[in-house]
Amino acid sequence: MAVEIKPISYQQLSFGIAGVSPLVMHQWADKARRALREKHAGRKTKEREKRDPQAEAEAATYKCDDGTPGIPAIAFKSSLISAAHKDLGIEKTLIRKAVFTGCADPQQVLPITFDRVETREDLVRVGAGQPDLRYRPYFFGWHCSMVLQFEPSMVRVDDLLSLIDRAGLSVGIGEWRPEKGGEYGRFKIDDTVPVEVQD
Repeated sequence: MAVEIKPISYQQLSFGIAGVSPLVMHQWADKARRALREKHAGRKTKEREKRDPQAEAEAATYKCDDGTPGIPAIAFKSSLISAAHKDLGIEKTLIRKAVFTGCADPQQVLPITFDRVETREDLVRVGAGQPDLRYRPYFFGWHCSMVLQFEPSMVRVDDLLSLIDRAGLSVGIGEWRPEKGGEYGRFKIDDTVPVEVQD
């Protein structure tokens, strides 16, 4: 007996994201990756070079293929997964399997607009609690456009929109987000941008 396998039907949810608090980025710089590779290869690392705060902040910025500052699309999905919970009626495994980010950029980075960006000096703890300085970009008044593909038979639009706002409030994205005990990287659905659902 022939078995008919019905194709999976996906819908597309388009909406805007508005930052509620400044976004702190910290991409691993090529220089840091190279030093780590050399260390694992057993090569002696070079002496510490003179710090260039502006260059370090620039290297910590995620960028689209065209050089525009942006946010990795997967950061939003990770935020949704962290916010999901079976007690809310939306399990984490459901979001992993039924919701996907749509991003046209080859680097899978969503471009952002912002009012201003500042380079900040932050004191951090590394290794065995040793203090160090990090220079990172802080984006103020940031916005971006978002597209999610989802399976409507598994998750409803209203539930997905509610989860997005919950993720923005309690999880956030970037460094020092609420999920990690900070107050940065919080967001909400931008009420100035139409929410659209397409088949």
